[in-house]
Amino acid sequence: MIVSAHQPHYLPWIGYFNKIHLSDVFMIMDNMVYTNKGYISKNRILTNKGWQYLTVPLIKPNGFQTRINELIIENESQANWKIKHLRTIKHHYQKGQGFKHFFPVLENELLKKSHNYFELQLRLIKCILDYLNISTEIKLGSKESTGGVKERELIINILKDSDCSDILLGIGASNNYVDKNYITSKGYRILGQEFSHPKYEQINSSESINGLSVVDLIFNTSRHEAETIVKNCGKIKKL
Repeated sequence: MIVSAHQPHYLPWIGYFNKIHLSDVFMIMDNMVYTNKGYISKNRILTNKGWQYLTVPLIKPNGFQTRINELIIENESQANWKIKHLRTIKHHYQKGQGFKHFFPVLENELLKKSHNYFELQLRLIKCILDYLNISTEIKLGSKESTGGVKERELIINILKDSDCSDILLGIGASNNYVDKNYITSKGYRILGQEFSHPKYEQINSSESINGLSVVDLIFNTSRHEAETIVKNCGKIKKL
């Protein structure tokens, strides 16, 4: 069986969900220390003036040592952030094929009362997986107590805690820095994600803009087309 893992992102991009689809088990590493870099608290959508970030306001109760599952949503000084996100999305995507099907789902999840940020992230990821008909088993790093001081130790523990024999690495930096010889010496296999960013019609651009949140695909296409694209834009390769 194949496992892959990643930190939770806010409305992740297409490649994130393709990697989940290619795996038997996906471990969300919610017990990692939060960093402002990357897409844990933000992601990009496309407007008629180009792409823009949607960012969730957060509080780090333990400062720089705050883990992702400890993050608190700043709902007091920035109480309207959810409404702003939804208004922005509606303004720029309401003419898309998939808008009437997925926007009510997204709106329902966002408007639920949320104090802990990871709880919101997990709900959003799961509702997108459901919309795309991806049934991969989801595990949480915190529930499995999965960790490791070094990258290779973390990967070995992900494999052990998921009862899998193969680890699927994404197209990010870990693919370049992982100690492949050490992991294979323990009897495990390392696989890679061969990803090709799909092209699809985007109502807010005449040119293809890559690397956006998956909601750009979902709102611009039919549900069937979005599912087909996500499931076929990448494949597994041996490393």
